[in-house]
Amino acid sequence: MTPQDKNWHSFVEAAIKVDKIADIDWDHETDVLVVGLGGAGVACALQSLELGSSVIAVDKFEGGGATKASGGVIYAGGGTQIQKEAGVKDTPKNMFNYLKLEVGDIVSDACLKDFCDRSADTIDWMIGHNVDMRPTLWPHKTSFPGPTYFLYHSDNTLIPNYKAKAKPAARGHRGYAPFEQSKKATNLGGAFYHPLKASAVANGMTFMDYSEARQIVLDSKCKVIGLHVLQFDDPEQKENYIKLRNKAHNLMMKFPPIIPGSKFILKRAIKMLKKASKLEEGRKSIYIRAKKGVLLSSGGFVFNSKMLGHYAPKYMRAYPLGTDGDNGSGIRLGQTAGGAIGNMDRMTAWRFINPPLSFAKGLIVNQKGERFINEMVYGATLGVEMVENQDGEAWLILDKPLLKQALEDVSGDKALDFQRQLAQLNARFGTKKGKTIKALAEKIKVPADVLEAQITKYNTHGEDGSDPHHKTTDDIARIGSPPYIAINIGLSAKLFPCPALTLGGLKVDEKTGSVLNEKGKPVKGLYAAGRNAIGIASWNYLSGLSIADGIYSGRRAARSMGK
Repeated sequence: MTPQDKNWHSFVEAAIKVDKIADIDWDHETDVLVVGLGGAGVACALQSLELGSSVIAVDKFEGGGATKASGGVIYAGGGTQIQKEAGVKDTPKNMFNYLKLEVGDIVSDACLKDFCDRSADTIDWMIGHNVDMRPTLWPHKTSFPGPTYFLYHSDNTLIPNYKAKAKPAARGHRGYAPFEQSKKATNLGGAFYHPLKASAVANGMTFMDYSEARQIVLDSKCKVIGLHVLQFDDPEQKENYIKLRNKAHNLMMKFPPIIPGSKFILKRAIKMLKKASKLEEGRKSIYIRAKKGVLLSSGGFVFNSKMLGHYAPKYMRAYPLGTDGDNGSGIRLGQTAGGAIGNMDRMTAWRFINPPLSFAKGLIVNQKGERFINEMVYGATLGVEMVENQDGEAWLILDKPLLKQALEDVSGDKALDFQRQLAQLNARFGTKKGKTIKALAEKIKVPADVLEAQITKYNTHGEDGSDPHHKTTDDIARIGSPPYIAINIGLSAKLFPCPALTLGGLKVDEKTGSVLNEKGKPVKGLYAAGRNAIGIASWNYLSGLSIADGIYSGRRAARSMGK
C-alpha cells in the first residue's frame, strides 16, 4: 500500500529519495532518531545513550503516549527482585510456559524465550533509572488491584486449565503512585515514563515535542538516512495549539461516554481539536539526519477510525484505548520505506467484569443463549472471544442474590472508584429483569429453551465440578432466585464501554528489531518497536504486556543500532 491508495488514511507522505546525503540541507544530525517517545521510544533512547550514541527524539504531541496514559503496569517475571521480595516464586522457564499459551506463534519460541530470560533484568534496569516499584502483593484474581497493591496476577495464571501448564506467579508490576492517584486506572504510566525520560534527558537526549514526522528520507540504495519533520515555528501558535488540545482532552476525561449528555460534550471537544489542527498548517519543515538508524515507536492505529474500519471493522463499536497519537503514522512511515505489515486485523478488546467478583460468578451467554467461556478469565480473553466468535454480543446472567452481593462487593473501599461506579451503574440502570427465565429470555431476545437449559447445566456444574470451561465450583453461583437478571456486556452496551487497541504493525527481525520488507529482508537503517511492530503482545493482550514488549523491543533496537 502507498500514499496514493484510497485506504491509506494518513498524512504520511511518500518517502524522499536522494542520490547522496549532501542533497538534503540537514537541520540536525544524530546517531539515533526516535519517532514517538512513549515506552518503547524512551527505552530505545536511554539504552542508545548508555551505549554511547547521540539521540534525538521527536513526538507529534507532548510525549508519553499510551504508556503514560495507561494504568502503569509492566508484565515481568522469571524471578524479578520485586517478585522475590513479595515471596513469589517464578523462573524464566515457568514464565515461558505460561506465555506460550497466550502468545501462540505470533513470535518464535526463541524470541519469547529471550523476552522471558531478560525480564528480571528489565525490572532491574528500570529501577536503576529511578522507577519506583513495590512488592505489596494482591494474590487474588482481579482486573486491577487496590491502591496499596503493586504486584498482582494481571493474566490468566489462576485459571485451572492454565495452572495445569504453568505454576501461577504474579507478574503485573505496577509503578508506584500515591494512594489517591492509585485509585484510578488511567494516567498512571508516568510512573515508568517520567523517570526514564528524565534519565534520558540527563544523559543527553534532545527531545523535540509537537514535532510530526511526515516523510522518510532514503539514499540511492534505499537505506533510511533521516526524516522530514513538521515543527511549530511560532511559540505563541504552539502555545495556543497546546491549550486547545488540553481543554478538549480535559472535557473528554470528565465526561466519558457512559455519562448522559456526553455526546454534546464530545462534539464540543472535537471542535476544539479541529481548531487545533488548523494551527498545524503554519508549521515549518526541518530535516534530521540519522547516522545509525531511525526507530519507529509511535503507537498503534486505534484512534484512526478510517484505518480501523479498513483493517479491523469488527472492533469499530469498541471504545478506543490509547491516545490520539495512535493514528497509524509510524506504521505508514515504515511502509513508505518498503516495510511489510501484518496482523492488522488483530485487536484486543477489554471486557472486565471482576470486580465485583459476584459478576464473574454468574454466567455469560451469546445471542443464541449459549454459554461460551469461563467467566473468571482475564478481561481481554473474554473480550476477544466475544468480538471474534460471538459477533460482539454477550449477556451476563445473574439472579437477585448475586446482584445484591455484587453491590456489596464494591461498597466502601472494596473496589477502586471506576470499578465501583461502573458496577453500580450497570446494576441499577443497565439490567433487564424477568420473574422467570423465559420472561428474561424474551426481553433480551435469546431462545428461552436454550437459556433455561444453559442455566440448569450451569447450576449442575456448580454442584459436581463438571464445568467444560474449567470454572471451579467455588466460582460458580447457583442461579435460581428470581427475578432473573441480564446485563448487556456486548460492544453495543451503552453503560458498559469495551475498550480496545490494535496489535498489528510492521514486521521486524526478532533478533534486531529491523523492519522487514515483503521479501523478509531488513530495510537498512529502519527499526520498529512497541505497537508500531509485531511483537510479544501482538496476539493476546495481558495487562502490562504491551509496555513490557515496548521496553524490550525498544532496547533491542538500541543494541542493534549501537553495534
